[in-house]
Amino acid sequence: FFFQILFDQAQRSVKQQLHNFVKDVRKFKETKKHFDRVREDMEIAQVKNAQAPRNKPHEVEEATSALSITRKCFRHLALDYVLQINVLQAKKKFEILDAMLSFMNAQFSLFQQGYNLLDELDPYMKKLAAELDQLVIDSAMEKREMEHKHATIQQ
Repeated sequence: FFFQILFDQAQRSVKQQLHNFVKDVRKFKETKKHFDRVREDMEIAQVKNAQAPRNKPHEVEEATSALSITRKCFRHLALDYVLQINVLQAKKKFEILDAMLSFMNAQFSLFQQGYNLLDELDPYMKKLAAELDQLVIDSAMEKREMEHKHATIQQ
């Protein structure tokens, strides 16, 4: 019974925290993919801007505008990406340790409950030991009496 409680507590605490951490890692990977796509878009916009014919102001303005918008998007996404890296690093430091501490607390509770159960049994075990001692004494006395009667009858 107590082992089942420990198993349930461990599964809830450790499994849930590690599951949340894995979800955060997946979200981080999605952000990285998006970051890489925007970085590629910015590189393409830079190439288009560099290759825009200077004698066509409309194409230059279009390429410059696209580069400006892409660069702005890249900067915002880069900040978000760096933030997620920092958050993930911080979580890595304490969430796994917290999960292990929860597991250790669950084990402590299990052993504490086992100790309490045995402590409740202690008076019964002492009473049983005393009764057993008395049975041994009574049995020895009965054996001596029987041997004495047997010896008396044989004379």
